[in-house]
Amino acid sequence: MKNYEFNDVFDCVDIPVFIHGKDFRLIYANQAYLSIANTDESEALGKLYWQVFPEQETPPESCYAAMLSKSATSSRDEVSVEDRVYLSMGFIKRDEGGDVVFAIHSIHDITEQKRVMHLLQSAAEQETALFELSPDAIMMLDEHGFTDCNPATLRIFGCASKEQFVGYHPSHFSPAKQPNGEDSFNLANSKIKQALKNGNNAFEWRHSRLDGSEFDAEVLLVAFTQDGRLILQATVRDISQRKEAERKVESTVEKLNLALEGIVRAVSKTMGFRDQYTTLHQKRVADISCAIAERLGWPEERIKGLKLAALIHDIGKISTPTDILTKPAKLSHAELELVREHAEIGYQILKEFEFPWDIAEMVRQHHERLDGSGYPQGLKGDAILPEAKIIAVADTIESMAAHRPYRLSVGLSGALNEVRTGSGKLYDAEIVNAALALFDGETSLEDSEVIGSSEAKNLTAP
Repeated sequence: MKNYEFNDVFDCVDIPVFIHGKDFRLIYANQAYLSIANTDESEALGKLYWQVFPEQETPPESCYAAMLSKSATSSRDEVSVEDRVYLSMGFIKRDEGGDVVFAIHSIHDITEQKRVMHLLQSAAEQETALFELSPDAIMMLDEHGFTDCNPATLRIFGCASKEQFVGYHPSHFSPAKQPNGEDSFNLANSKIKQALKNGNNAFEWRHSRLDGSEFDAEVLLVAFTQDGRLILQATVRDISQRKEAERKVESTVEKLNLALEGIVRAVSKTMGFRDQYTTLHQKRVADISCAIAERLGWPEERIKGLKLAALIHDIGKISTPTDILTKPAKLSHAELELVREHAEIGYQILKEFEFPWDIAEMVRQHHERLDGSGYPQGLKGDAILPEAKIIAVADTIESMAAHRPYRLSVGLSGALNEVRTGSGKLYDAEIVNAALALFDGETSLEDSEVIGSSEAKNLTAP
């Protein structure tokens, strides 16, 4: 994970942040986390994160359960360290299959919040004092508007006195529209009606201060009867910092994916210095593979993984002697066996990288065939990844439609006939049908709109 410059994103944040893999071992920690854990990067990375900070013998319960599930995307755990209480908030990144790729946690000292909560749970006679001391905005409202509020309300909403707050409808302290585009006035009434009906209602809301500045908040509405009247107590907590941290996490995940794509492209470009033909071939196979997947209705995120695998599906040929790759004659049996090793070698090169997609296995399987006649494992049918099945069809079409150093092209029509003949036996029939429809009416691979990279079109094989 050191390839990705998390420092630029997180080291300027004073909230402790760390990242662990699916095995719970630390793969990144910002300076705030290392400081609170009283350790350094060399000592922390690679350890089970709960052995570093907050230090304990077993993993936090919520995080452990979320990581073992196939759908959870977040976790919340409270842990005590000496006389402090911390909240660990986790965000889990999963791949298409629901498997964990990594998890990002932020650590918040909630000792003071816990102290206030303890006060809130104390004797009933302390209720008034707690109302006054709460760091969260607490207000009362009826069908006409706010009837009372605590000092924190005035501070959070930027009011100098209760007269600037009491008597107004909740929408008065909200922008005209909520982030989802709904009218604040109508939506606020809907939330109030739901709380009155169910007894309570919790939700997130975009509020505005008296000066018009906006902030994100968590709102809890609780209905109760007072002097024969139905009253709502609203508790509002400013969560602007948490939302900003979540946005940074989302930005980091996006940067991660961009970094992964950049690495793959750099590897593909590096291969071009040794074997320009293979680089051109991989780019074209990537174009064809993505076009087939789009025609099959695959989601964008899955196509992104397919594209990266196709761009380096022949990376294993880096170990094949150049004179064999460019030999202007038919390869001998021994030479052919040497070339065939590239699928397994490609897998061995890529298996250590933690991609969000199973890139290494896609590369390994792109020469497997439905009937088990492929290599290197002789896999059959559903044992072959769908991505590898697509690359197999695209690879065959490009290889046969383009000139090889040792033979002339059979043309696009000949290449399409090859996959048509092998449909259902060697190649997935649905994928073949998509490919045939894709090239319907096309006469040349070089002139086809499917080959979308102008850079690839301008390259020429040696």
